[in-house]
Amino acid sequence: MTHDTRRDFNRKLLGSLTAYALIETLYRRDLFADSIKPVVHQWMNDLNTLCKDVKEQKIKDIDFQAKLEDLYRKADLPELMKLLDFEKVIKKPLPDNGAASIGLDLSKVEGLTKVVFGRQIFGLKKDRSIVPHGHDNMCTGFIVLGGEFVGKHYDRVEDNKDHYLIRPTIDRAFKVGECSTISDHKDNVHWFKCSTDTGYVFNIHVMGYNPENKKNASRVYIDPEGEKTASGLIVAKKMSSADCHKKYG
Repeated sequence: MTHDTRRDFNRKLLGSLTAYALIETLYRRDLFADSIKPVVHQWMNDLNTLCKDVKEQKIKDIDFQAKLEDLYRKADLPELMKLLDFEKVIKKPLPDNGAASIGLDLSKVEGLTKVVFGRQIFGLKKDRSIVPHGHDNMCTGFIVLGGEFVGKHYDRVEDNKDHYLIRPTIDRAFKVGECSTISDHKDNVHWFKCSTDTGYVFNIHVMGYNPENKKNASRVYIDPEGEKTASGLIVAKKMSSADCHKKYG
């Protein structure tokens, strides 16, 4: 091997070793994940834009539900869970009644400013429930991150002093990646019971979006196991949060 050839060989070898060392460093620091970040970060920005549109009455709430469900279906679930620090979430203790509500910090999402939606992860033990409740002047939606649920939805047909008349609309299993939405005008009451050892959902909500609804944005707790009317509606008595959690939590 000539002197020049040996020099070229050593230069190439050094370059290869340097490149390998850089790749190894990037891998160890998980910097390859940065190439994925813009995708899930853009997804979160799209979510915020959609919530802003319904908040400002640029779209109807039923259209919002359809668009939110479509957005949830497009989510890269593993990357979303990484963004939400799901591995840390599942280490938190879960209550023996009802669901834990775990707040989320989205400040690390690139380009996300003036977040208009509330957000949390609900975590439950087996046979515990996100208790039956509806909403006033609030759109909500969630996607299942872990476990499975038996989910039920109802339409609020009529509001009365001490009860609502509700109509069953959905009753099925919800698995990882599946979603559920609510608005004042569609599937306004829901009840989700965890059917696996643990279950987690990522939930968002937009409050005060409906100027026609003069009620404060809030939850309303009900008993969906009331008597049925001749027309098939259910007489669902209004409940306090404590009573609802005592019976269904």
